[in-house]
Amino acid sequence: MNVRTVKSRWLLCMVVVAACNGEDPTTVTFTDAEMTKIEALSPAPGAVDDTTNKYATDEAAVDLGHRLFFDPGYSGPIVVGDDGMNGGLGAVGDTGKVSCRSCHLGDWLIDDRSQPNGTSLAIDWFIRNAPTLVNVATYEKQFGWVGYNDNLWGKNLIPAEFVMGTTRTAIVRFVYDNYKAEYDAIFDTPLDDAIADEARFPLDATPLNPMSAWPTMDASDQAIINQGFANFGKALAAYLGKLISGESPFDRFVAGDDTAISESAKRGLKLFIGKAACVECHSGPTFSDEEFHVTAVEQIGEHVLPGPDYDNGRLGAVDIYLGWDFNTAGPYNDDSSVDRTQGVTNDPALSGAFRTKGLRNVAKTGPYMHTGHIETLRDVVVFYNEAGAASGFAGERDPLMVPLNLSDQEIDDIVAFLESLTGEPVPAQWLVDPN
Repeated sequence: MNVRTVKSRWLLCMVVVAACNGEDPTTVTFTDAEMTKIEALSPAPGAVDDTTNKYATDEAAVDLGHRLFFDPGYSGPIVVGDDGMNGGLGAVGDTGKVSCRSCHLGDWLIDDRSQPNGTSLAIDWFIRNAPTLVNVATYEKQFGWVGYNDNLWGKNLIPAEFVMGTTRTAIVRFVYDNYKAEYDAIFDTPLDDAIADEARFPLDATPLNPMSAWPTMDASDQAIINQGFANFGKALAAYLGKLISGESPFDRFVAGDDTAISESAKRGLKLFIGKAACVECHSGPTFSDEEFHVTAVEQIGEHVLPGPDYDNGRLGAVDIYLGWDFNTAGPYNDDSSVDRTQGVTNDPALSGAFRTKGLRNVAKTGPYMHTGHIETLRDVVVFYNEAGAASGFAGERDPLMVPLNLSDQEIDDIVAFLESLTGEPVPAQWLVDPN
């Protein structure tokens, strides 16, 4: 029996004695079974050992990814311009105005620029809120709201080509023109000088547009572009591996410091692992099971997908994921023993399902939900207390979504616990534009 357990049992006895004497017991204690659940949520995780990206810890790749993250030069023409109120990044038609940093701002890498700030405005309005990238490298198998990819480097390529108004060919050409020396010093295969030949490598070429020049290119030239594009994502992933927040008050509490969190937070923790059953999905040190659930989030907001179909979440992502050259079944995975595509199907039950969000630093990363329409953390807990919205979402509510019957005090206590999950911020050096 560990010291923490002995102390907890001693405190429990003291509480019982106090209660019998008519006193008001305020000290929260935990049983052995509860401590087992709590200890599974700590310590704070670091970046996973991503064997699918052999450059994940290469410091030169980190430096290149850092520069690419802040560089807007490869983005295409703006569709929705700055109207003086929406936080737009330039005039319609402007190019080279949008970087990864444009939607992942501040110390916690969230979008506090777009107005309204439910969803994000980059080249155009997107249909979902831009989630924080702090601790994104602590996930192992699912990335983004709907799991467009099963590895971090491949996930980075989704916004690059789907929402930044450009193509994989144009991105590789940009890297060739601006970062060739750095790229060639990192990756096994240097960028081919033939990339400068726009007749052979047309800048509009992408398999996402069958009307582009991509289908007319030689397969070997397509492979040159794909390899360069994959490495672009791997450099970004190496940088994202540095965006890790440190130990939180909750972690210090688990390590034995009973004063690290408030009594309210302790009550909230007891509810989190017990009556409220939050831990059923928000499990492990990341506070995420990395699975997909229909949590009955109503499609509220000016730029979200409206009814009657709404946002079908994971179901709409499966075909893109399985058809993407850069998943773990693809040729650019550096560890052939890892294939996370096995067993993934277009299960209709995935309609309206979204990935469980990790909860570390959640007090710093609002607004909440993929719609971004819930402003405060307390409102999030109220949402779950009521088992989600009555209607206005795709799919069938997850069976875990049931009314929790929490009191106002219990809601406040859970909020206090969630606030205790705020860790030490990302080191400032990684949040400065190196360009």
